[in-house]
Amino acid sequence: MYFWLQVASNRGDIEGKNTTKAASENLEKLTVTINAPHAGEILQGNNDVNFDAIVKGGKEPYAYVWSSNIDDVLSTRSSFRQNPSKLSKGHHMIILAVTDASGSSGQGSVQINVF
Repeated sequence: MYFWLQVASNRGDIEGKNTTKAASENLEKLTVTINAPHAGEILQGNNDVNFDAIVKGGKEPYAYVWSSNIDDVLSTRSSFRQNPSKLSKGHHMIILAVTDASGSSGQGSVQINVF
């Protein structure tokens, strides 16, 4: 994309310059890291567990989908609390899929056990 700029100095003369603007923003790659629960963690009982992650890069706002290979979608919030008694028993692969405002996506995953 090209623009023609006219710059007036304090002396009143006008200078024209060509400049180029990048068509796409130079964004950092979208990365997703799940902080909680931890890999291999055993979830049991009736105390709520935090599901939390760090998302870096891309372009805000982000869309979130937390899911489990057993229980499907768990939440669409950036973080949430879940009572283990409401999850199916077994070995879960927890996945957080994140999409940014420009349509780029990334994901993080962690395996947990629910008893």
